[in-house]
Amino acid sequence: MSCLELNDAEIVKIAEPMMEDIMLGVSRRDYQLHSTNFSVDLKSRITPEVFLSDCDQRESDWGLPGNRELTTIFRKHKSFTLVWVQHYTRTDEQIVAMTTIALKGGRYFVDYFLLH
Repeated sequence: MSCLELNDAEIVKIAEPMMEDIMLGVSRRDYQLHSTNFSVDLKSRITPEVFLSDCDQRESDWGLPGNRELTTIFRKHKSFTLVWVQHYTRTDEQIVAMTTIALKGGRYFVDYFLLH
């Protein structure tokens, strides 16, 4: 099945539990939870050491993650990207949370993740 055929509700149903694990992992500083749905490629880029360093910086700058609001979904044949406004406890800035989920071998994996 092409990801182009998925409607918004189907994409959110796939992505939201993955994003919950990612952000709960950030809140708890738990790399295992954070990276549960990561592709092999993403795990090689976001190592436990990089993850903890990023957590330190984000907590210092923004605080802890709060709620988020989905703003858009982009589709390709084998992936889709979701963009949220991610709220944090210590800033009024609008933080972008973006994740790309790819279909590989019949299973969905988080293939890219960004907080900015």
